[in-house]
Amino acid sequence: MIRLNSKDFFLDSHSAVTTELRAPQLPYPEHSHDFEEIVIVSKGQGMHILNDIPSPVSQNFVCFINSQDRHAFENVNNLNLSNVLYLKDKLNESINLESFSPPHEEQLSGYFITDSALLIVQGLIQKLDKESHKDTHDAKLMCHAIFQQLIIELWRGKITDKKVLTENERVILAIQIMNNQSKENLTIDSVAEQVQLSSRRLSGDIKKHTDKSFNQYLHKIRIRNAIQLLLYSDICITEIAYQVGYSDSNYFSSMFKEIMGITPSNYRNNEKSS
Repeated sequence: MIRLNSKDFFLDSHSAVTTELRAPQLPYPEHSHDFEEIVIVSKGQGMHILNDIPSPVSQNFVCFINSQDRHAFENVNNLNLSNVLYLKDKLNESINLESFSPPHEEQLSGYFITDSALLIVQGLIQKLDKESHKDTHDAKLMCHAIFQQLIIELWRGKITDKKVLTENERVILAIQIMNNQSKENLTIDSVAEQVQLSSRRLSGDIKKHTDKSFNQYLHKIRIRNAIQLLLYSDICITEIAYQVGYSDSNYFSSMFKEIMGITPSNYRNNEKSS
């Protein structure tokens, strides 16, 4: 596995924040690093594998990568990323940033921000990209200030109130609902009703955002959740099928093999033996 070192990305040993802009992001093998990272998707789709758990990502998605995590990118389709790299122990925090950060489990699973928040965040990242490559004391101070504002804007921009959302943001909210409620009996009609869009419009928009149909994307999410249970629990296959949203364990096994190329029991045995 590749191990990325901060000295290859940060301007010098006194720098606390820098950027890596990927437009587009190409497939990248599993790797870890000795710094923390915020990944923001500004365009396209792809599969993000975090600690062996694959998760589909698309526009307006945000997640936090810690130094002990492993991740990779596969099946990318015009995926554009803004990566903000930072070293916790070198940050001069004038405010308590922890209060503006999501819970750890949400940092890993990620969340979506509004279009307006993405525009603000992209502007801040452009400034941060410029300042983080200047070798001056004032530029380093500016990086700290911009980073703090970025954290707050990501926190404020999280999609919550659907009453004020644009159509595009409603689609993003629908994708978020699918991620958060995937074990429920979701249908395109039930999700469309929650985000107040027509089923036909939502179906087409989900395809544009994820490059998957509604059902294909829902199966991807459920299989991702199943992988986590296969790797980190001793729950039987039938119970895993039920917990991730399938009432029929045979159908679950069939979908798992279709997506992963291997049965869930063989997947678990292979991972345990390795």
